[in-house]
Amino acid sequence: MERRSRTILQSVLVGYLVLLLASIVTGDPVVTTAADLGFAAVAGYFGYTVYANRSPSEDERVVYVTAAALVLAGLAQLLALVPGFGAAALASTAFFVVGFVGYFYLRWR
Repeated sequence: MERRSRTILQSVLVGYLVLLLASIVTGDPVVTTAADLGFAAVAGYFGYTVYANRSPSEDERVVYVTAAALVLAGLAQLLALVPGFGAAALASTAFFVVGFVGYFYLRWR
């Protein structure tokens, strides 16, 4: 990953972690919604990064499943913010776990 992309990713992660911590500490619904939006952005960006930075030596199926799972986690998190679609938060978590495992599998190999 190039330096600029790594810096952007680190900045987004730090911002998300600050929002998450503020959400936990304050319990404010506005901050919690902002943290959920931050999660959606982080998950989507990770999915894009996994896909954009794939190498020829990586198994394409694992790359595609990982990238898709992370993007779907972000989209499901956005859907979970819509009243009546709270169950999408569970789907978001499941997709994120698949993407997380796939990401570490790709980096471990």
